[in-house]
Amino acid sequence: MSDSEEDPLQRVVVDKEAVNREQLANAIDGVLGVDGDSGELVPQTGYHELDNKSKFVARLLARRAAVALAIIEEEEIGASSGDLAERMDPSSSTIQNYGSLDFVANDDEHGGYYIPSHSVGLAIEYLSDDSDE
Repeated sequence: MSDSEEDPLQRVVVDKEAVNREQLANAIDGVLGVDGDSGELVPQTGYHELDNKSKFVARLLARRAAVALAIIEEEEIGASSGDLAERMDPSSSTIQNYGSLDFVANDDEHGGYYIPSHSVGLAIEYLSDDSDE
């Protein structure tokens, strides 16, 4: 294969850290805002219409947006179950149950629950499917 011919396998090479900023913005617009100085999440009208599981997902997506905007560092992206529980409606389900979603990770290095960059699309799909119901 000459240098001028592109290797067909290059089509499957992806950047696992890349986030579709347009899709992410559309998913949380009107649901949660991100304070430009602190990265604090600011509930919008649509937030109050979501169930707790969707609020959990929306909060993690908004934290991913704060990282993409360089407002917070990657190490700060996670949220502890206590922090999340304080900001959501009382429920019979626990935050740990929400953490079992396929696209959610949880580790100390990131500070708790977070959505890895490569899973943002799945989280957006989940939130979109929930708001369609």
